[in-house]
Amino acid sequence: MMNDKERLKLIERISYGIASDDELGQYNAWCNSLQEPGLPVADFGVLRTSMLTNINRKIDHVRIIRLRYYKIASVAAALAAVVFGLWFYNFRLLSNRKVEIVYQNDIAPGKNRATLTFANGKTIKLSDTQQGVTVGKGLKYYDGMEIAAERTQPQLLTASTPRGGAYEITLSDGTRVWMNADSKLSFPSSFSGRERRVSLKGEAYFEVAKSYLSKVKGVKPAKERIPFIVVTDQQEVTVLGTHFNVNSYGDEAVTKTTLLEGSVRVAVSDSKKILFSSSCILKPGEQAINDGGIRIDKVDVEEVVAWKNGSTVFQDKPLESIMRELSRWYDINVVYAADAPRHEFFSGAVSRKRNISSVLERMQTTGSVRFKIEGRTVIVTK
Repeated sequence: MMNDKERLKLIERISYGIASDDELGQYNAWCNSLQEPGLPVADFGVLRTSMLTNINRKIDHVRIIRLRYYKIASVAAALAAVVFGLWFYNFRLLSNRKVEIVYQNDIAPGKNRATLTFANGKTIKLSDTQQGVTVGKGLKYYDGMEIAAERTQPQLLTASTPRGGAYEITLSDGTRVWMNADSKLSFPSSFSGRERRVSLKGEAYFEVAKSYLSKVKGVKPAKERIPFIVVTDQQEVTVLGTHFNVNSYGDEAVTKTTLLEGSVRVAVSDSKKILFSSSCILKPGEQAINDGGIRIDKVDVEEVVAWKNGSTVFQDKPLESIMRELSRWYDINVVYAADAPRHEFFSGAVSRKRNISSVLERMQTTGSVRFKIEGRTVIVTK
């Protein structure tokens, strides 16, 4: 039985995205124990409110206020993200509905996989046992092992992740980039001039390092930061030093830019990519949705970057959108029957380390959708 101190430690580990499957199971079990008897499981809004009320009542508030503000904020975000994910968990426990999925073989999740292409066209496969690669005077994995490739004289490099792959890249200026599945990032082996420019197709999370222009001898100007620019097919994102996520897949109707820290400017290009038809400045917690124009929404950033922290999280997302995300990570084909509830909304949270059956089973517990796995094809029916 966990005490309050252990619960707080568990919640913090969840908020930082480092909780193990066993720890998530402990959290689920704890939250289930707080559910009031007789509460209708189908009423998700009431379920979530009841759980949060009970959690606030159970935890020692004296200990909570001793946490720094940012920890309180992250814990609150984690509670919201994880508790809504318990919808499927609780429904499964309390329902007698048969939820077995028909499959000939299960499908394993994606893993660290990527290639690096040089300006001369030579491509090398990056190790799937490594977490990431650092680009500088040479190429090294995060553990310091050098990569057997020609030294990177100034040139344009392209890192690519396949469907079912992800990888981390640290650029020459210290900027860290987490690449999601089916993505491509082009960048110079070393930055020079008055800007740092990269191009992206797919999805990536950026932690941009601050960089300043070199001082001219005998001149003492104020420090001038070098902007970092991310170019996609539909827009440019300009930053000075910040954390943000860009989702710009070709099979998605919109491009989404989400800011976690700092400030960014999102400028939408026209069809000829010459002029910028509109732009906006984002604040932390905001998302720019680009469908040719820009609208700004407040979002749950924990949900947006859950993929980076090892989770598949969706809150009130239509089935088609969820299946597109799953198709990239598990490298599957999705086939819809005529009666498939393509536009029905689902919520859930599952580790990205689990096989696809674990994800599908949680949606199938609702009774409104069924799945069948044949090879690398998932068939969706009502």
